[in-house]
Amino acid sequence: MKFLGSIIDHTDIASSEDERVKQLIKLTISKSIEVFNLKKATFYKSNLSEYKDARMACYYIINKYTQISLGKIAEVFNVKRRSVEYFEQKCKEMLSIPSFYPTYLQRHRAIEDHIIKYISTLN
Repeated sequence: MKFLGSIIDHTDIASSEDERVKQLIKLTISKSIEVFNLKKATFYKSNLSEYKDARMACYYIINKYTQISLGKIAEVFNVKRRSVEYFEQKCKEMLSIPSFYPTYLQRHRAIEDHIIKYISTLN
């Protein structure tokens, strides 16, 4: 009986964790749209650099603060996994040279700080 109880408890934890990840993804996307001052309707499809930068920040932050794979992130954004991989790496490079990308860094930090605050309220 204990074993069955632990399976049921684990299922509840997993589904609760899935909900937390979904909320974190939604929050990251909405905060990116707000910080980059973008239109929600064109967020996923626009090729303007501001939209690409916002999505890039999302890929990086979602990957950093969740345990989901780049493939799953690609599914959320309806892009190829390789695209997520490329932009996540590009984001790492941009963050490593803050003096070259001050505007991006400021926006990225605003989103990340908001996500960190949200995560701290979960526990």
